[in-house]
Amino acid sequence: MAFLQTDERCAVTRVLVGTYRKRLHIDACLASMDKLKGVDDVVFIDDSGDPEHCQWLSQYGKVIDVGGKGYTVAMRHACEAAEGQECFWLEEDFTFLKHVNLAAMSEILYYRPYLAEISLLRGPHFPIEHHYGGVIEALKAKGHSFTEVHGVIEHTATFTMNPSLIRAEVFALGWPQHGRFTEEIKRDLLLRQGFRFGYLPGIAVAHDGIRSGHGY
Repeated sequence: MAFLQTDERCAVTRVLVGTYRKRLHIDACLASMDKLKGVDDVVFIDDSGDPEHCQWLSQYGKVIDVGGKGYTVAMRHACEAAEGQECFWLEEDFTFLKHVNLAAMSEILYYRPYLAEISLLRGPHFPIEHHYGGVIEALKAKGHSFTEVHGVIEHTATFTMNPSLIRAEVFALGWPQHGRFTEEIKRDLLLRQGFRFGYLPGIAVAHDGIRSGHGY
């Protein structure tokens, strides 16, 4: 499976892949990573609790075995696995619909230090998103505003762990230790630090899974 690429013209980036549902989605996810340009190494944050699955994953990259302890604990491991680097986060139930250049995304973060992450848009998944016709449209209906600035849709609505290139400082801040819906807690922390968030326009990934984990 040839998703590792070395191209001197593009930055190399660590990809952190969150997994917990064994083989249900990961094969399709890995196959689609052929469309992801600029990958240096892959680290799986595996919360399946299955040593055999961890061993299977190890043929594709380093594996951190979380041991079935849930999303919040897995995200703490992800922050540590970043090792002070800017990293691309990807969950196992996403597949790429078009080619994605990590170097171009990294350049956006470099020139816009106020952005915590650059995220790829998925199609509507939750009922409210289907009702309004998309992720951004549903967030607008909740009162959030979005501004396109030189090809990036900037906002303060949500810090998302959908496929995103995330700034090193964001990982260095760690993950919330307590509370429900820790992504929202993390968003509020980042907003207090002065960060904003960005989406690249256009649907770039498909989301095929149904949330079945715990410890969010």
